[in-house]
Amino acid sequence: MMTTSMSRRSTLVIASGLTALALAGCSVSGSIGGTSVGKEDLAVQAVAALEAETGLTMDPSESVTCLEDLKTDAGSVAMCEYKVASGKVFDVTVTSKGIGSDDKVAFSVDVSQTPR
Repeated sequence: MMTTSMSRRSTLVIASGLTALALAGCSVSGSIGGTSVGKEDLAVQAVAALEAETGLTMDPSESVTCLEDLKTDAGSVAMCEYKVASGKVFDVTVTSKGIGSDDKVAFSVDVSQTPR
């Protein structure tokens, strides 16, 4: 697992179908500062963590939307959706690992292997 920040981005752009295959079943970690993570920031951080881990940049026609904020308590879960260009939607589960010694909320990102 790796830790990532919002500024770290990959530069390779690939076809949306390949992105979905690369990210499906993917599990990565990241962290963000603050005592809570709003759903908009959480979506950005989830994308950054996934892109950093896979070395791929999400196609602009695809999106990750988080449906709720992530509480900072270890074990807290926020659900997100990863919509690919074809219209398929994969569930994304973001789980808090709690606040680390760097005062950032550590989290893991798990993308379902199959679309809804």
